[in-house]
Amino acid sequence: MTTFLLVHGAFRGGWAWRRVRPYLVAAGHDVYAPSLAGAGERAPAAAQVSGLDDWVAELVALVEMEDLRDVVLVGHSQGGVVVRAVADRLPDRLRRVVYLDAGVPDAGERAVDLTPAPPGFALPPRDALVPPRAPQPAGDLDAATAAWLADRLTPTPVAPSLDPLTVADEHGVPVTYVFCDGTPEGYPSQTTRGRLDARGVAYEVIGAGHDAPLTAPGVVADLLMREAARPA
Repeated sequence: MTTFLLVHGAFRGGWAWRRVRPYLVAAGHDVYAPSLAGAGERAPAAAQVSGLDDWVAELVALVEMEDLRDVVLVGHSQGGVVVRAVADRLPDRLRRVVYLDAGVPDAGERAVDLTPAPPGFALPPRDALVPPRAPQPAGDLDAATAAWLADRLTPTPVAPSLDPLTVADEHGVPVTYVFCDGTPEGYPSQTTRGRLDARGVAYEVIGAGHDAPLTAPGVVADLLMREAARPA
């Protein structure tokens, strides 16, 4: 049995993993997919999020209170930023880190640094909430899933994206990078992928759009279970 801790991306919540969880549970694994403060059913707590460390502290507390060990920690999209910081705090409790179409800043970098800003663009204030944009059916995102997704998206606090990652260059935990071939240009994950190409770091590509946990849950679950079984 493996313990999976699944971390959602911006505008989403723990519900974003609801189609992946049954595959993992049916295979006998333990699965945690919490909503971060300000997301999903915790949207009313958005004003309490003052920075990235709030989210990191939540996940660290969950791992420690549940006494989770040998965890496969998974970050989708913006969740990659949070996961990178958690891995730095809890390396001894992790088996592997999986970044799923995620933006992953380098040490000392902010999440907003992964998306080139147009000329004259001013960052919003720390207490701002960024509204979601309704997803449009395209690629593997069908109309029914797009509508279901749109009904659940919530504004995301901008503060965590303005904080530099105060982490070591390496945390010592085995890492897997996975990207989706249907992700549009301009997403932070594309910046991360380009950097890995430049650095000669290997990664996997799956045939899915950015919301693969919803549009290709079986593919994502199989990938996660395969990565959990890999030797360190």
